[in-house]
Amino acid sequence: MFEKISVYFMTGTGNSYKVALWFTEIAQELGLQIKIQQIKTDKLCVEPDAKTLCVFTLPTHGFTAPWLILRHILCLPRGNGAAAVVLPSRAGTRIKGVSLPGMEGTAGYLIACLLFLKGYTVRGVMGVDMPSNWTVVHWGLSKENIEFIISAAEPRVKHFAKTVLSGQVYFDGIIPLILGVWLVPISFAYLVMAQFILSKLFFASDKCIGCGLCASICPKRAIIMTGKTKQRPYWSYSCDSCMACMNYCPHQAVEASPIIAVIFYYLTTIPVSAYLLNNIVKLPLEWFPINWAGIIQYIYVLTAVFLAYLILHTTLGWRLFSKILSRLSHTHYFRKYHNPAVSLKELNKR
Repeated sequence: MFEKISVYFMTGTGNSYKVALWFTEIAQELGLQIKIQQIKTDKLCVEPDAKTLCVFTLPTHGFTAPWLILRHILCLPRGNGAAAVVLPSRAGTRIKGVSLPGMEGTAGYLIACLLFLKGYTVRGVMGVDMPSNWTVVHWGLSKENIEFIISAAEPRVKHFAKTVLSGQVYFDGIIPLILGVWLVPISFAYLVMAQFILSKLFFASDKCIGCGLCASICPKRAIIMTGKTKQRPYWSYSCDSCMACMNYCPHQAVEASPIIAVIFYYLTTIPVSAYLLNNIVKLPLEWFPINWAGIIQYIYVLTAVFLAYLILHTTLGWRLFSKILSRLSHTHYFRKYHNPAVSLKELNKR
């Protein structure tokens, strides 16, 4: 049915890339032409036609699809009869022998819907449990649990690939989709606000040697190396919290601090908009159907977080302060994670 497949993957720690490779293994067995491209800030090279199957693998962020892949999907050319499948990876865990599935929410079907509107024929959607990599919140899983989750995911992906490449359709994840629709307010809040604040929780500890690896591997080029004598990473607002920097850093210098989160919480909960509208701005704004309070507060939050992080980044240049903040961070003691079968060298080739 297909002559070639084009695989597009967004990944931070290699999970979605591994899912993409499992799919291509089945395509290779069938003798199909294969093209693999990593989804970064560069424009995707997509040339859809009726004989091409486009495969999209992506992580789940906030029970939905990340900003980066949403932007790329919206910029795709028309489908021209090309088929497409979507494979969102989700945070699978395993505790004391009990496996707990992740929840992709609207991630897969949102991308599928956008592809359909772009003129692609969607042939399948399936969420894939991969080891959770959100080591800002929890420690990396043990080797045993990682191997168990991956060993369960591989045959599912290959069965999905065989089904789709044989001309059939495969749609899974209806219950997660229903739950995802119910959680849309949380997903929206994540994309609009939480993502920006979460990106500012990252910092480089005293272990950082300024090698710039974190900046070079970031899919969104969201990390900027700053400093004249010794460079250190600075996380911009475009960070998608893919966890590549934290989990691939060879010196485990990238951390996140609950102290920073507490500071941001107090800063962002100050009712600046209410104070301005009640005491300073006296213009009759009620006639215009805009939530002025919400807009002003949103601008204030972004500005306050930006300035607070800028001050923090400056003070982290003092080794003693950096060391103290690091030792008070929970992530300093966490085990990190990246897919054991995916190396940085391999990812950089894509």
